[in-house]
Amino acid sequence: MTSSIALYIHFPFCLSICPYCDFDRQATGFDRIDVYLRTVEREMARYAEAGEQVHSIFFGGGTPSLMTPAQVYDLLDAAHTIFDVLPDAEITLECNPGDADLQKLRGFKAAGANRLSFGIQSLDDAFLKMLGRRHTSAEARQAATWARQAGFPFNLDFMFGLPDQSLEHWQQTLDEAVGLDPHHLSCYLLTLDERVPMGRDVARGRLVLPDDDLLAGMYAATRSRLAAAGYEQYEISNWARPGHASRHNLTYWRDGAWIGVGAGAASAYDGRRWKNTPVLERYIASVEADGQALRVEDERPDRLTQMIDHVTLGLRLREGVSLDGFAARFGDNLTEVIGETGAWLTSQAFLENGGGRLRVAAEHQLITNEILVRLEEPIAAYVRRETSASQIAPR
Repeated sequence: MTSSIALYIHFPFCLSICPYCDFDRQATGFDRIDVYLRTVEREMARYAEAGEQVHSIFFGGGTPSLMTPAQVYDLLDAAHTIFDVLPDAEITLECNPGDADLQKLRGFKAAGANRLSFGIQSLDDAFLKMLGRRHTSAEARQAATWARQAGFPFNLDFMFGLPDQSLEHWQQTLDEAVGLDPHHLSCYLLTLDERVPMGRDVARGRLVLPDDDLLAGMYAATRSRLAAAGYEQYEISNWARPGHASRHNLTYWRDGAWIGVGAGAASAYDGRRWKNTPVLERYIASVEADGQALRVEDERPDRLTQMIDHVTLGLRLREGVSLDGFAARFGDNLTEVIGETGAWLTSQAFLENGGGRLRVAAEHQLITNEILVRLEEPIAAYVRRETSASQIAPR
């Protein structure tokens, strides 16, 4: 193979459902975990003949830390049998701070995991209760200590823009987060779907989120505080010590290929994108029938979709979109594709075009989505002109 891919393994089981979460997860069916994991191994096996090299494996959920080290070992053993997992592959396991003690973390290490990601979200017990998290702030701090003792590089996830959160509170959270000395920090703006309980409470006025000016202040504080602590920002919401950026997540943002296995897992592989059914029993039955999971989404993206996705994902990164890489993939000059709109955004310093890359200016990262919306129409117009020209070209 000329390039490697990422492998995502979904573990949908949670002991409880957080009121802000809209991921594919369930708080039932625990008696089916062993059957489910065997089914995941069988789904993986359908890729055996492809001979793919794998540079990262990510156990996501759900709550993968509910698995035993033996179960993690079995899944990784199957992955190594089916794929050519590179010797330096990044193998991440998501953990809930309250689910894994030092002995269990050492077991995950022995099973083959070499990176942990903890969903801390807050170090304030009142906010943790609001968010429906099962752990306490003390357990979060203890988890970071245990991860270090077990020999893991680790990530901590935090949320800002929580209901009634002040700038001073977020600044204190950042100070405490840096004090835990993680190798990687993900700091996400809380976004809520109206279909989840917290989203409904915001829509009904029961919870009040910070306004845009306060959110901008929180984001600016995040960038400055983490930079001062030696963390390098490499994506809108992600910072890492040098050499510790997530290889798995970079696969997504660099528009690379990945295979997802498990109920609800998504894939982007071999020119197609699909998502497995999130319904546990349908997933198990379909894989048992013929080795392939039932898909609830399945498409081969057209040229326009591929271009927009490539630009959308790449502009989330501080490195931006490679102009040469875009030309090699699509045969077009990105500066020409985004046309006058792109030129205006560059002249107004929303975008930067230099060093062979197009990127969002650092001070405008919080409005990346608005910038991307402006770029969609010129990209679409370019593809329409390209299509029309090909249709009238002499044969």
